[in-house]
Amino acid sequence: MIKTKTSGLIATALLTATLLASPLALAGHHGEGKPAKDEMCQQYRDGTGKFSKEAREARMEKRAQARAAMADRLKLTDEQRAIWQQIHDERKAEWADRKGDWNARMDKRCGTAAAPEAASE
Repeated sequence: MIKTKTSGLIATALLTATLLASPLALAGHHGEGKPAKDEMCQQYRDGTGKFSKEAREARMEKRAQARAAMADRLKLTDEQRAIWQQIHDERKAEWADRKGDWNARMDKRCGTAAAPEAASE
């Protein structure tokens, strides 16, 4: 009887200790990889880093190649490929609308009038 109580108390204590220690063990991993706000705003103003036109074109090209590869794997006919392209064109138009909103939020966050890339598009 005493052995059962002791085992139960030890198991409870270990579980409690584990639950209390888990947030402390993971505390250092939050927010890693995000650029500092000042650095991000500077890149936005200058049109460098991920905000550069070259980086954007490279990402778009990579996505286009991935879409073409997927269409090949799906073995789409010419008619289906036209529909596929139409769907992606519609998504691109929706994205362009959201990009305007995103640029407005970035302008407000960074205190800029307009980014070089945003002004050209």
